[in-house]
Amino acid sequence: MDGVSVASGVAGLLTLALQVSETIVVYVNSVKERSKNIQELHNELLLLGEVLGGLRDFLQSESARKSIFATNSVLHRALQDCRSRIERIGDKLKVSNGGKVSRTLEKLMWPFEQKEVMQMVENLRRYTQTFQFALTIEGCKLLATSSDAATEGLQKMLDESRRIREMSAQIGLSTEEVSKRAAQLEQIIALLPMLAQTAVDVTGIAQTARLAELRDQERRTSDILDWLAPVNSLHKHQELQSRRAKGTGRWFLEHPDFLHWSEDTTAVRDLLCIGGPGAGKSVLCSLIIDHLRAKFKDGEFAVAYYYYDYSEQQSQSPAQLARVLLRQLCSKGNSVHSAVAEFYQRTRNDVKDQTWFHDLLTVLRSVVATYKCCFIVVDALDEADVQTQRTGFFEVIDAVRNLPGGTVKVLATLRPHVPGIEGKFHNSITIDIIADHADLRRFLDEAVKNHPDYEHTVDDDLREQILDTLADNANGLFLLPALQIRTILDQITKADVRRTLRHLSTSLTEAFQSTINRISSLSLTRRDLAFRTLMWLSHAKRPLTVAELQHALALRLEDRDVDRDNFPSLKTLVDCCCGLVEVDRQGSAIRLVHYSLEEYLRGHDHGLFANADLQITRICLKYLTFESLRPLVFKDTTSFTAAVEAFPLLRYAALEWGHHAHELEVEAFQDLVMPLLSNSLCLIMMARVRDSRKANQHWKSRAWAWAYSGGAGISVAASFGLSSLLKLLIERDRQNLRLDIRNPRGNTALHEAVIRGHGDAAKLLLDHGADVLVTNYRQCTPLFLAVSYGRTSMVELLLRYGRPQLDVSGPKGFTALHKAVEHGNEDVVITLLQNGALVGAHDNHGMTALHHAAFRGNLSIAKHLVLAGAFVHVTDREGLCPLDYAATGGYTELAKYLLENGGSLSNKGKTSWTPLHRAARGGHTETVAFFLDHGANILAVDFKGNIPLHLAVRSGQIATVQRLLEHDPGLKYEQLFARDTKGSTPRVVAFYTAHYDIHKYLRAAEWEVLGQAPSVENVLTRAIELGDMEAVRSHLDEHADALNMADEDGQPPLHVALQEGRREMVEFFLERGGSIETVGYHGWRPLHIVASLGNLELVELCLSHGANIESRTATRQTPLHKAASSRSVAVMRRLLEAGADHSARNDRGMTALHVAAHHNDIDIARLLVVEFGADVLARDRQGLTPAMWAERSARLEVLAFLRGAMKRATVLNVTEAGIGKTQNGSSLGRRSSHAEFHSGVLELVDALSDVELDDV
Repeated sequence: MDGVSVASGVAGLLTLALQVSETIVVYVNSVKERSKNIQELHNELLLLGEVLGGLRDFLQSESARKSIFATNSVLHRALQDCRSRIERIGDKLKVSNGGKVSRTLEKLMWPFEQKEVMQMVENLRRYTQTFQFALTIEGCKLLATSSDAATEGLQKMLDESRRIREMSAQIGLSTEEVSKRAAQLEQIIALLPMLAQTAVDVTGIAQTARLAELRDQERRTSDILDWLAPVNSLHKHQELQSRRAKGTGRWFLEHPDFLHWSEDTTAVRDLLCIGGPGAGKSVLCSLIIDHLRAKFKDGEFAVAYYYYDYSEQQSQSPAQLARVLLRQLCSKGNSVHSAVAEFYQRTRNDVKDQTWFHDLLTVLRSVVATYKCCFIVVDALDEADVQTQRTGFFEVIDAVRNLPGGTVKVLATLRPHVPGIEGKFHNSITIDIIADHADLRRFLDEAVKNHPDYEHTVDDDLREQILDTLADNANGLFLLPALQIRTILDQITKADVRRTLRHLSTSLTEAFQSTINRISSLSLTRRDLAFRTLMWLSHAKRPLTVAELQHALALRLEDRDVDRDNFPSLKTLVDCCCGLVEVDRQGSAIRLVHYSLEEYLRGHDHGLFANADLQITRICLKYLTFESLRPLVFKDTTSFTAAVEAFPLLRYAALEWGHHAHELEVEAFQDLVMPLLSNSLCLIMMARVRDSRKANQHWKSRAWAWAYSGGAGISVAASFGLSSLLKLLIERDRQNLRLDIRNPRGNTALHEAVIRGHGDAAKLLLDHGADVLVTNYRQCTPLFLAVSYGRTSMVELLLRYGRPQLDVSGPKGFTALHKAVEHGNEDVVITLLQNGALVGAHDNHGMTALHHAAFRGNLSIAKHLVLAGAFVHVTDREGLCPLDYAATGGYTELAKYLLENGGSLSNKGKTSWTPLHRAARGGHTETVAFFLDHGANILAVDFKGNIPLHLAVRSGQIATVQRLLEHDPGLKYEQLFARDTKGSTPRVVAFYTAHYDIHKYLRAAEWEVLGQAPSVENVLTRAIELGDMEAVRSHLDEHADALNMADEDGQPPLHVALQEGRREMVEFFLERGGSIETVGYHGWRPLHIVASLGNLELVELCLSHGANIESRTATRQTPLHKAASSRSVAVMRRLLEAGADHSARNDRGMTALHVAAHHNDIDIARLLVVEFGADVLARDRQGLTPAMWAERSARLEVLAFLRGAMKRATVLNVTEAGIGKTQNGSSLGRRSSHAEFHSGVLELVDALSDVELDDV
């Protein structure tokens, strides 16, 4: 490493010191009580900056620039260590909210104690002294060596000084100067051990920083995973794990059908595990999941699961299924798949309509495709709703089937005789699930031994009798003996146990009824508490928390507020229900022990809960009117969230009361609901509960306007589909009917009814004059939303009230027809076309519905559109017709249909790509073959001079390249030697894009058409490619000069060996005298090649042989540019640590950060910006920043990161621009020990010291 490279590191450290100094100024001006403490640290940074400025100038001077510094030199290590320490200071001083200092002034707090500041100052002084010593040739040479060598040299200098001092004293000369010199050397020698220790410390700090970055990455990953599906969506698996008795389920894991299904990872076969209610399917399912995960730990395999639950049918939508599966599939690594990250950035704030769902499935496919085999285990499919959940399940599963190169294997548990389901699985085999006798004994034995009082009521003989009796009478069920053992263990004496054994139930229904009878025999208060508990748990619309249930049970209709003295204890609740309820392991949720129990409680003729929905509705409505809840509407978001925690039933009451009331006569709850819907504060509170994540200032102003508009009650009733209540409200407000008032989310009552599919409510609103053309805040009409949510019957209803709504443009300029096509909803498309939808309407990009059908490859919808009069040859704003989109996606059958109906193979958009170009670029061999067979111009050129073969090479698909090249032997020569505007043939493009297999194929094809055999220059290349070491040795023994001769591609042997990754040959060539700076084709050197391949091992090899870190190709690419497109963070980090200049630009003016942004590498972008301070504001010769490249390439996660970094960088630039606005003198003292300061630094620091916050 030379002096200039070290100077670059000094300059970076100087910039960092100034940035931290600027931040400290803010604290000096605002945190008055610690100003002296803060000022001291600021002054030390000033002095360090002064010395660094001088050191940078010195290292760039003629006398020092050619100095050679060891990789582990004292100076290099000190620079790195100092940077790490200042970064730590800077991290703690970061101002929140994107650097908007003025907005957070009142919140600023100095984050360091005085003791910490003293230690920081002392550390900074050590570094300042070290860098000061390097400001001479002598000192610089010493610090350019390792710590041991520097210590040895300094000690020699000290000994020599001491001898000179002694001689001077003997002859009577002054020893003052010599003594000063000796003292200085002693000081420096004493400093080196401290520096060595600092190096050790800071190595730990650097590791800590990297760990912090990893933690930050984990946090970002966690944010995305939690957005996909909250971690509590996986809790049921943990719950079932805890119920499992050790050693159970072995019979299933050893079953031949399961072994065959699980071990043959290439066969597409599904396994159905069918068992009756209470057979233990769910617990067995948890065992299967754990077994598969333990068996298939390799990264090529994945296991994902989903538990359907009867009590969660409202929340378990097909989209939620896809999200939960996606979360698990993304959880195997430290970072999420790029497609998931982009989807998160693009849609996290979007309305989750059907388009969102289809895009979600596309992302899921992308992630599943990364695995060799993906096991998907689904429990209780019979508990899924038939209309939506089961249909959605198969839609999700079918979406990930038949992906190239991978297998999806599905295992599902369900009850027998579920109609119309088995035929939807692939080559399914069935295993009957019946409780195994040995498993039952293990489970029961564990239950007995875990009971605290079993030794007093059960001896060994009685225990065996219990196990035998219960296991023998289980009838293949786990649930029956599980209930019975609880009853037995509740007995007080052995005689009671024996008596209970003699009167056991023989079926689940008998067991349930027996337990109900036991509850009925309890005291009046306990019986009432138990039955109300069972009513809530069996009729609740979702699982309840313990706190929610306690609040619900505590409430009496005559109460005016929550009576916190009336809460029953959890133990009392559980005890009163005699084993029919259970609490999850976290202790937060309470539920019935089994779905069969809910079926019994809801459907059996026991007369217990005839008015359950009415009772729950009235309790919810009463809860919402409590006076203590009114102040909540005035609280800020944080306080509101905390307050809601104090009223646990509030969320359930606000969101679910209308669902309980759906089948009730309005007269039964009119006395409670009318006052509620007339109270503006109650309406705002319910809206805040529903929209808690969106309650910003805009939302609040809209909410208040809505609540006081007079139409809010109608809006709420419509959202629940309560037609009878809606009639009552409309009749009440007939004189001032406000049907088109928008709620805080921008929807009218009609929008709300449409979104939720409430047809009767929608018709009632329409009949009373609701406007079908009104749009919400996203410019959606009710019809557009009906299409978005795939509600065909609602679409038909709305269309009866006027055709004009058909062609109203919504988001992105879409009409309803565009949206239906985007969803692939053929029924809705047909309905819209039959009602006269404008088939030729264009969206904001000039695309028609047929463009979108072609883009998604939907042939059947495309046919409907063409038959309805859609023009096949119409172009969008990019000049593309539907055939172009079909070609891009490789949809051959669709392309054939479009071509038969007027599509043109010669159409060219703005890039002058023909459909053949597009199919070739995508590597769609079948589509390419179809176009060629139908006369596509194989030699057509685009605006860069590319023929289709050029683009096929870029796709990396050798089959596509072969199909083009072999299509017409007469055009083979012209294709092979066609040159683009840069003069590159397809083979050159293959080399550039590192598709070496295609490169070899094209090279052989060139030899063939030219009638040439491999030349002498290529004999050695062929031997290297084949890995024939003996042939390589033999050739070099005979032709020693071949070591430095290039082959026909301009590649020296060393380059070829590096491309092939053959380390042994690389080392052999270097030993034989090959140069690590050998120049190959287009100016590439060995380090460029291995950097582009992301091969850290070979990068280390090149660096160890002295490879130039800043060497340039013919297009001025450095090795760092090449590494930025390699996706290897390790290689990037190694090059940067070796001194690579991240600000270096290629001939297009692009830095490595531009390249990383273009290639969608968020990890490399973060490395460059966060750890090495790359300039996010740098512009290339087109004037594009890295963020603009990310936006151009639709790299959304990279774009979001870079935009955030740009905001922070812009604040710094604005601050520096405030230099002119300084006051008289600096408010901060200045201490200097160096004669000259780097030009402009003092001026800048003075300006920053006095800059007003308003200037930032």
